[in-house]
Amino acid sequence: MRAAVYHGPFDLRVEEVPDARIEEPTDVVVRVRTASMCGSDLYLFGGEVDALVAPGHTTLGHEVCAEVVEVGSEVARVRTGDRVTFPYSVSCGTCANCRMGQTAHCLTTASAIFGYGTAFGDLGGTHAEFVRVPLADAHVEVLPDSISDEEAVFLSCNLPAALTVVDAAEIGLDDRVAVVGCGPTGLLALELARARTQREIYAIDPVQYRRDAAAARGAIPIGEHGGDVVAEVLERTGGLGVDRVIEMAGRGSALDTAIAIARPGAIVSGGGVYLERDHPTSLFDAFFKNLTLRLNGFSNTRPVLWQASQLIEHGIVEPEQLLSHEVRLEDLPAAAKRFASREPGVFKLLIRP
Repeated sequence: MRAAVYHGPFDLRVEEVPDARIEEPTDVVVRVRTASMCGSDLYLFGGEVDALVAPGHTTLGHEVCAEVVEVGSEVARVRTGDRVTFPYSVSCGTCANCRMGQTAHCLTTASAIFGYGTAFGDLGGTHAEFVRVPLADAHVEVLPDSISDEEAVFLSCNLPAALTVVDAAEIGLDDRVAVVGCGPTGLLALELARARTQREIYAIDPVQYRRDAAAARGAIPIGEHGGDVVAEVLERTGGLGVDRVIEMAGRGSALDTAIAIARPGAIVSGGGVYLERDHPTSLFDAFFKNLTLRLNGFSNTRPVLWQASQLIEHGIVEPEQLLSHEVRLEDLPAAAKRFASREPGVFKLLIRP
């Protein structure tokens, strides 16, 4: 079968790899109908986490809509022909962590993640023709006809992550909110936040077309004329700061911005993937402002996947609007470079093998 294989920073090659197959009786094999590229894939694609991967072996991708083509002998709930999606991290549903809702920390799978290298289970990625899915009965979600293949890719990661982060922010009707990082997941979080507050929402992102997209969704873009974004937010809020901050950029500098624009007593809800082990975030600032800091970047997707699907089914969010480009698998290496470089207008890639 064909898959997108990582060979080094920005070097992705579509080539023949061993076929996905049943290895355990609880597995299924699925044929990928649609996949996508998540912002967190860029850490691998850009070579920032080479210690996690095996060049020439690791395949990327963890967002998917697929059709079940083979079922293990102990699988009872999933059948051949089912159209499915599944979370980026594999969970058993029965270990202590899973029972507490911490499915990203499943003890059975040791926090295995699709397409995230040898350090996270060495599972094949969804940027492929077929994928082996372990623990299918606990992990796989059978899709209703009302959710399209294009919408379903958002259920593996983006939409549940946005929902988790917004829930953790505890946004009230009178809360002023800032969203730091307006990529696809940040924009989904912005839409969910917009439904919860009647006050201003500020959008912070260094990329103009992302600020424009946030403005189209009812946010006030910050940094339109250059200058200090922290100073601008403070000026707009009378020096107080905002009540709730949703941080989706996943960088230490973005978290610093989130802390700086938060008012005393605010909640900062982080949904980015933070990989900087030694970033010098000021504990004094967080302490002195009595902030509540909640980090949800390693998101527990399985417990909220159904709720996220209801948002799509009932038309509360329309995530497919964020799909800006459609590519075949063989065209992914070039398209991934455009996505990584934040080429104007490139929000999210839909991949069809």
